[in-house]
Amino acid sequence: MKYLIFFATLFVSVNVSAQDATVLAEPSFIVVDSKDNIFVTRKYGLVKVAPDGTVTNLSKQGPVIGGMDRAWTNLIIDSKDNLYATENGGTAIFKITVSADNKATVSLFAGQQYGYKLEDGTLASAGLNLIKLMTIDANDNIYVTSSYEKIKETIGTNYVTDSHYLIDRNGPKPKYEKASVPRFSVIRKIKSGMVSTLKTPDGKYILPHDVSAMTTDSQGNIIYAASGFARFIGKIDISTGSISVVAGQPYKRQWCPVYTQGDAGKIELVEPADATIPNNAAEILFTDARINRVVKIANGKVSTLAGGNIIDPCSQNIAGRSQEGNRDGRASTALFDGLKGLAYDRKGNLYITDRGNHSIRKLSPDGMVTTFAK
Repeated sequence: MKYLIFFATLFVSVNVSAQDATVLAEPSFIVVDSKDNIFVTRKYGLVKVAPDGTVTNLSKQGPVIGGMDRAWTNLIIDSKDNLYATENGGTAIFKITVSADNKATVSLFAGQQYGYKLEDGTLASAGLNLIKLMTIDANDNIYVTSSYEKIKETIGTNYVTDSHYLIDRNGPKPKYEKASVPRFSVIRKIKSGMVSTLKTPDGKYILPHDVSAMTTDSQGNIIYAASGFARFIGKIDISTGSISVVAGQPYKRQWCPVYTQGDAGKIELVEPADATIPNNAAEILFTDARINRVVKIANGKVSTLAGGNIIDPCSQNIAGRSQEGNRDGRASTALFDGLKGLAYDRKGNLYITDRGNHSIRKLSPDGMVTTFAK
């Protein structure tokens, strides 16, 4: 791309044993490249796992400031196997390239480090402001969410959000206190070297509430998970800006959530945490962090794809939780501890980050879960 790059640093890789428990400390975001190499963020840094399970730690290279040893909070990959990541509470997107011999280069891709403005423009001039989530579509358009706090006065009432939030907030017994600040997100789009803010055709800001994850479908629409008291999977139609519910019953409960399966419009969720859509498949997958499940939405039905952890009663945690575990085997009986990211390889294997067990779990097409790396 013919855009400004402010710095670039070359790193040398360090190979380590796949049995080194510290290498995959708290893995979170995960992607798979065109050669089925896995890249995953850890507590601090980035790790590569080859198809044969060889683990390469890319974390402890480069300078203390500007190197790979950072708290990466997003990770996406484009069609050319370039990686893009953001830092915790960051205001910029970094581009990471990893060569065949595991030499990594990181450069500033978009936004301004330590600049908290929220403005559209070129990659170098735009302000991204407190990036929370990031995803990429089939055409390599990148979407990020930014805090709306910086421009809430400008936005005023010129926005659309999910109608369920507005109904609940203005109802007689709202789940959120009426005095509480809305947790809206502004959605930014990066296309052809320019950053813009997502709006409806008539110029209204599109502000989903309590967004905890997002991905895109084959038409380029945004599929997102709403957490907090919302607990649903939603869809933003890119052409119209309309927001609809794909699954769940928004704002049904304040506390003591329950998890059910069945018709998408009747089920209940606990805390959807990350989402993905398999290539060429009309289904949505997401992790539920509190109850350690991988959940599938297909043909208007919601079902558990993996995870058999015992769900505790409300008396154990009013926000919902399940008992932790670590067991391979059939998907329905496999146990996890803090699920987060999801990514498929070309063979149809699903890789899942298991933060509490410091491992990457693999769900094969035959329905078996194994520990792929730790």
